[in-house]
Amino acid sequence: MEDVNRLSPPIRFGIFEVNPPAGELRRQGLKVKLQEQPFQILMLLLEHPGEVVTREELQQKLWPADTFVDFDRGLNRAINRLREALGDGTDNPRFIETLPRRGYRFIAPVETAAAELSIVASPRKRWLLVSAGALLAISLVSLGLKVGGRVQPRIQSLAVLPLENLSSDPAQDYFADGMTDELITEIAKIGSLRVISRTSIMQYKAAHKPLPVIARELGVDAVVEGTVVHSGQKVRVTAQLIRARDDRHLWSEKFERDLGDVLRLQGEVAQAIAGQIQIKLTPNEYTSLTRARPVNPRAYEAYLEGSFFRTKATAPELNKSVQLFTQAIELDPAYAQGYAGLSHAYYVMGIRGRRPSGEAYPKAQAAAVKALELDETNLEAHNTLAEVKRGYEWDWAGAEAEYPRMPELNPNRSLPHAGHSDYLSKMGRHVEAIAEARRARELDPIFVGTNNGLGMILYRARRYDEAMRACQIALELDPTNPTPLWFLAQIHEQKREFPEAIAELEKAVSVSGGGTLYRALLAHAHALAGDRAQALSTLNELKTLSTQKYVSPFEIALVYTGLGDRDSAFQWLEKAYRERTMLIQELPSPLFDSLRSDPRFRDLMRRIGLPL
Repeated sequence: MEDVNRLSPPIRFGIFEVNPPAGELRRQGLKVKLQEQPFQILMLLLEHPGEVVTREELQQKLWPADTFVDFDRGLNRAINRLREALGDGTDNPRFIETLPRRGYRFIAPVETAAAELSIVASPRKRWLLVSAGALLAISLVSLGLKVGGRVQPRIQSLAVLPLENLSSDPAQDYFADGMTDELITEIAKIGSLRVISRTSIMQYKAAHKPLPVIARELGVDAVVEGTVVHSGQKVRVTAQLIRARDDRHLWSEKFERDLGDVLRLQGEVAQAIAGQIQIKLTPNEYTSLTRARPVNPRAYEAYLEGSFFRTKATAPELNKSVQLFTQAIELDPAYAQGYAGLSHAYYVMGIRGRRPSGEAYPKAQAAAVKALELDETNLEAHNTLAEVKRGYEWDWAGAEAEYPRMPELNPNRSLPHAGHSDYLSKMGRHVEAIAEARRARELDPIFVGTNNGLGMILYRARRYDEAMRACQIALELDPTNPTPLWFLAQIHEQKREFPEAIAELEKAVSVSGGGTLYRALLAHAHALAGDRAQALSTLNELKTLSTQKYVSPFEIALVYTGLGDRDSAFQWLEKAYRERTMLIQELPSPLFDSLRSDPRFRDLMRRIGLPL
């Protein structure tokens, strides 16, 4: 019988923790489902971090000589399942690196809790346990910091909390929020750190939660908090670094610059933090953090205010953001980030249907190209170009070429991972898409968009139960966001649970203020449920409304699809194709399964460039 009172300590890497005796993998405290063979592979890799574990060694441990299995197929399947559980990818792995024809290597830092290891009696687990001396030595050498004579875990992840506005004018909140965003962007350029994205961070503005609680919710080792004062042409930022597990202040410093040198100030803060947590910057990272150019102070203020309005995403506020970004680049024609902000604002207008695609996307592309002419390393402009290529030009190869570059420019931005996951999903590469969506959520864990994005990717992969859980988390984070309700309703439709689908979409229509997409989806659900009269009534309302404002032809096609009127559905889908409406790329999703057998469907997919 196993001695349950003397168990191996947990092994930690990133936001994951492994309990060897229990055979459990946990992510931020939540158990991750992982089958026996993938778990055993993980343990063997953790036993030799940084070393190559050959395919032959894996075969000897997992598939003894007297076991009659297809080893290559079994190993590949187990590795894929392990990567999926970790949200890891093959192109830019964070945990498991593949060495073709040789084996695999665990490349992330590994640490263990300071507890005594012992060998348990189970033959199945004995080989899995790592010796206390070896693993502790690895922890101390590769991860340790010596503080007060004791080794302390190195800080590998952090969150920059919203800077507090100490200016006398509350209207300057936009400036503090913008400075927070820009500071996160700078620190996120440090590839050896995991830095939480802005959209999760802003949930804690004025939250007044204890720092250890915030750190635990975000899964980080440390937090940066501080204040900003903007007075006249001066900016002063006070920042302090706090270790999460014991709420210990490690460092504090003030930075003051003229507003025109604010970009340099942000780089100085990032460098100071890297120095305090003993991270050695690569030459590229150092160059990126020190090459900031002066910026016109009024242009910078206009840019920050434009960024503030862009996050609201309503039509009036997006128009306001475009005006402010335009003002920024008029004041400073060499300001690359101003053009990048303008490009993204137009892109959001296109994807949300605030303006016709033929108007929004070319403007987004032109601004992104100009931004890259001024600064080829601007990640936001690269991201917009990728989105325009796949969302408007249907240049799938061109879009795919952009995605691998973006993590090199800033490894901690969730947006490129979310876009790449959407691309991979539409290409039918679901395992890779799910891994990228999980990576986006890891960088932005409490943002409704990354959680709903994962739910959307799982829905397209027809993994409905998992998709529902992700969408429910998204809805818990923001009950007023209609997007999770959209995909929850679609999942209910696939399960033939039409009353539940209708209930979700009625809420979506309400919280969106009568958004035409959600009204069309609701009519589609009514049609599937047999209530043709209600579906036709909504259809007529949408057609009437289209004479007063822009209504996407895709939305009209949705209703006809639910009604089973294929000819009308394809007529409106063809119109959506001519307008290059981005949502027509949802054709591969289960939403249009009823049209899949029609030759017109195959022809439309071919012309868009989507795989059949």
